[in-house]
Amino acid sequence: MVLFGCGLIFGDLLGTTNYPALNASSFQLRRYFERNVTEVRALSFFHFLAAVALAVFASYLGARLRPASARAAALALAGGVIGAAFLALSALTYRVLAERSVAGDPALAHGLVVLSYLAGGPAIGAPLALTAAAFAATIRHQRTLPGWLSWLSMVAAFLGFATLTALLGPTNNSSATYGLLLLGAVALFAWLVASSVVLVGRTFRDER
Repeated sequence: MVLFGCGLIFGDLLGTTNYPALNASSFQLRRYFERNVTEVRALSFFHFLAAVALAVFASYLGARLRPASARAAALALAGGVIGAAFLALSALTYRVLAERSVAGDPALAHGLVVLSYLAGGPAIGAPLALTAAAFAATIRHQRTLPGWLSWLSMVAAFLGFATLTALLGPTNNSSATYGLLLLGAVALFAWLVASSVVLVGRTFRDER
């Protein structure tokens, strides 16, 4: 998550403006990507590393769930790996957009920006919702992990699946479906951080 956050810092805070909206004009797209080549490349780099880290987390989570439920472990691993693959795709999309020849083509730039939002949004949210749901179902009746983590996992799973509504809505950052996408992203981010901290803390306790 730190790696993902580093990418956002380069893409939004260190750039001349925020990363272009879904409904950004051709002029806005060209100006952003031509003026922020280094920042967009850094965004791509850190998000690709975040994809690798997500795949590692999914593998770790699957191993932790396997003793309790092999099926839940498989679902958690599959969801995490699929989410990581689409996060890597969105990172590669950023890197392509950093090419001046691409930024200068209005139709191509717009299409890739939309793809970056979809690959980095619902295409990650829905698979990770599967991971969160498998995790919630496994730990719900166990006393080894705090009860609030189970509830957080279920909320994250529900909102993660809700991000799929972005496929039905307009390409507009002011739409209700985009709001759901952001809400799902925040919930899944919170779940990833919380579950990571709790599981790592429990691992250290078990090793003592």
